[in-house]
Amino acid sequence: MTQSTTQPTTHPTEVAIPTIFTYFETAASPKGQALKAQLERYAKCPLDVPEDLANAFGRAMNTGDRLGDAYIDACFASPKGRSRARKDVELALHGGVRTVSDPSPELVALFDQINTDPEWVDWDKVEHGAEVFRRYKELYPFFGMSTFNAYGLETVAKPLALTGAYTGGSAFGRFVETSRLWTDTTEPGAMRPGAVGRRSAVFVRVLHSMIRHTLLPHPEWDRDRLGMPISQFAQTGTLLLSSFAPGMQLKLLGYRPTDADVEAMMHHWRYVGHLMGVEAPWYPETVTEGFLANLLLGLSEQPKIDDDSRELCRSFMDTYLPPEGAKGLRQVYGRLRYRAQLGHARFYLGEESYRNTGLPDAGLWRFAPLARVPGNLTRETLRRNVPGAAGWIDQVNRRDRHAFLNANLEGGEAKFKPVDKLTR
Repeated sequence: MTQSTTQPTTHPTEVAIPTIFTYFETAASPKGQALKAQLERYAKCPLDVPEDLANAFGRAMNTGDRLGDAYIDACFASPKGRSRARKDVELALHGGVRTVSDPSPELVALFDQINTDPEWVDWDKVEHGAEVFRRYKELYPFFGMSTFNAYGLETVAKPLALTGAYTGGSAFGRFVETSRLWTDTTEPGAMRPGAVGRRSAVFVRVLHSMIRHTLLPHPEWDRDRLGMPISQFAQTGTLLLSSFAPGMQLKLLGYRPTDADVEAMMHHWRYVGHLMGVEAPWYPETVTEGFLANLLLGLSEQPKIDDDSRELCRSFMDTYLPPEGAKGLRQVYGRLRYRAQLGHARFYLGEESYRNTGLPDAGLWRFAPLARVPGNLTRETLRRNVPGAAGWIDQVNRRDRHAFLNANLEGGEAKFKPVDKLTR
């Protein structure tokens, strides 16, 4: 890894680092040193985070989407603008800003950025990364459970708890909407102008800006301590959770991506992030740099396990329980599915992190994911060695994901709208 690749981009240094950012203290602690040693074993090289890079990510924890937030703030300054916010974005996505009646300067600036490809983008790599992402059959439940660790972070749990996005009866609906985003953005050609993935990414961007606009003045949001809701820091972590994390961890289930595959997946999600307003101080380009970023992100905020974080975990997992009133085989199947998903969560999280969720003991079900290894290894062997197999596997996986969404989303489409009322 060259020194130049870990230099942060220029960000305003006057932005305050929130007090919840404790990277330097944690990195020096026994826990921080143990995590560093563990990741260095996987990376097979030293992982040293430059001080200026860590400080830049501290400021990123207090930074939102400069263009998206400016647009929503301008829209919400008047009732008329509030009602036009999403409609004008839809028009601009479909026909360009010129089709919007009297577009605001903020909308024009927003779409100038959306429609200008960054100099670093490699479209072949974007498409390669999307294809790699589509290989993983069990990816969506993996994402749902791998975020349990993030629920222990107050900067993540509090926005979700205040909006009710993943609690109670809304948990499964919000998860399926997120699955729609993952599917839309990873279809072939999905990120090109006019394509479905581009539309979904921009609508989620607008949704995030609306949430920031709503949460910042909330009495429970202490910006000096917590920074910005859905910050640049948090969004960068999400991009890596969608790419580097499955690229590494799902190898345990029989997948065999190369480093080039994982790096393409990281590149793909970097471009998705570009459309969603992510301007990270630094974004990893290689697997080694992915480990470095993982270390930095993993030590920057200490977990706070509380009722909110446990409720988020429980609400997600309860979506796998049999429906109320289910009887007979339907009841038995639902209970078995729930126990199997507990096992998957225990397998992905490890003993300590799983215990922090407050979920029931998974018992021997923690070995259930290993039953997927033979099938995954077989598909990977066919994909690598049999002409035409890769395309067939891709078609099957795409069909299955669309079938899941069509069965669980009204009209098969996500609304990507903020909640009407905060939970408290």
